[in-house]
Amino acid sequence: MKAARFFLAVVVLGLLIVGALAAMIETVPVARVGVRNTLWGGAGILEEDFEPGFHLGITGYHKWYFLDQRTHFLTFARQGSRPTSQGRTVEALQVRTKDNNPVSFDVTVTYHIIKGEAYKLVLAGNQEIYRDRLESVIEKVLREQLAQLSSEDIYDPEMRLRIAQESLLPLELEMAQFHVEPETVLIRAVSFAPPYEAKLQAKQLTHQLRLLAEAEKLVEDQAAITEKLSAEIEAAEKELRGDWDKRLQEVDSVNKVTIAEILAEAEVYDKGTRAKASADYETLVADGRLAVDKAEALRNELRNKALDTVGGRIFLARQAAENLQIEHVTLNSNDPSVPSILNIDELVKLLIGSGGKSD
Repeated sequence: MKAARFFLAVVVLGLLIVGALAAMIETVPVARVGVRNTLWGGAGILEEDFEPGFHLGITGYHKWYFLDQRTHFLTFARQGSRPTSQGRTVEALQVRTKDNNPVSFDVTVTYHIIKGEAYKLVLAGNQEIYRDRLESVIEKVLREQLAQLSSEDIYDPEMRLRIAQESLLPLELEMAQFHVEPETVLIRAVSFAPPYEAKLQAKQLTHQLRLLAEAEKLVEDQAAITEKLSAEIEAAEKELRGDWDKRLQEVDSVNKVTIAEILAEAEVYDKGTRAKASADYETLVADGRLAVDKAEALRNELRNKALDTVGGRIFLARQAAENLQIEHVTLNSNDPSVPSILNIDELVKLLIGSGGKSD
């Protein structure tokens, strides 16, 4: 029993703590900005914007205001008023142009609360009605800006974009009192009264046809210029080609003459060089032969002189004895005066004589 009571007490205490924390914590939703008001003690609105998340907020002591911090839309269109969570649609703007023609504009203006100034909206008590008041302010500024356009200006896209961009500054100045700032101004559609719309469309068509005719004339002029330039370029090209062909032929002729001269000179040089070399060759051959003949004569002279001595005669006799071929010899051993052919020296004496004179 005691354990059950203890467990029950813990659970009750936990619930009380969770309840107390829940009563002291306030959650600022996503895409919202919170403004806290202290109800007791005279503190009032805290001059601070609270981003999405958990913040201190005691139930019964604090009061919270949540304002949408996303982009809002205010659309002026012919479809009528169709309010949404982020914006609303109201009747199209009826404006008179500078040339006093009535015209209807479909315009969308986007805006958002200035960061860090949501609490000022709450301090002024405008957190619920600032969009209604903004509608009249935006309409007034747009009427003033769009009235600067003439009928011709309206169908000029660049002029419409310029006037839309220029409208942002006066809108910013007027909307600052509600602590919001504009983002963009978009002119989505423009329409005149049916009779004038037909006239304007006819005028626009005439204008477009005139522009088309001017463009076609420009195209024709450019085509003529292009053809002229093409002809001039072709003529210049032909002239250059002729000039270069002439230069190439001249250079080719000069080169052929130069080559012929070089070949002739080379042939003359070749023949002259060959003739000179042949003459030199014949002279050298003749000199060589003369030298050989002289050497041969000298050799024979020296040889004859050498052989004309006793030694030479002995040498010749010895060669003769060595080369002597005797097929049949009859020897008489009883006659001692007969020399033996086996004794070369004796045979030499026999051939040259033992009484020869010596040198």
